[in-house]
Amino acid sequence: LYIDMDGVVVDFPEVEEEIPAVIREKCIEWCIANQKHHSDFPGLFSHLPAKDGAIEAILTLMQKYSIFLLSSAPWDNISSWSDKRIWVERHLPMLGRKCLILSHRKDLHRGRFLIDDRERNGASSFGFHKGQEWIHFGRGDFREWPMVVDYLMKNEL
Repeated sequence: LYIDMDGVVVDFPEVEEEIPAVIREKCIEWCIANQKHHSDFPGLFSHLPAKDGAIEAILTLMQKYSIFLLSSAPWDNISSWSDKRIWVERHLPMLGRKCLILSHRKDLHRGRFLIDDRERNGASSFGFHKGQEWIHFGRGDFREWPMVVDYLMKNEL
């Protein structure tokens, strides 16, 4: 089972007002000075909170699935790669040290399920191979974590 991080497990700020208060002012100043998006701010990813219900959902899903976090990282934010690892070690130590995979082509990975909130980086093509399924988190039957957990726990492997 592959699970995306940003917007699925991690509560990623879509607008500047949602950036954690501890770094918001510095981040906004940096964005203006460098004419960049806040996702490129060094250190942003290690300061983000978990999405409501995500940690509990992963704990439940671990009873049935081998879980890997399959995430993309902003190419212009080199620290995001290590920040994501720091985030996982801090919030999901039960997954083990090598559960994070960073990739801009999620469709190239073999697995049964991918939970992702966006179509980009190959997520929408993940179900191309027989036996694979993309669960479009935040939409339709999978709007919230309890809906996803219920579906996956009932699913036959």
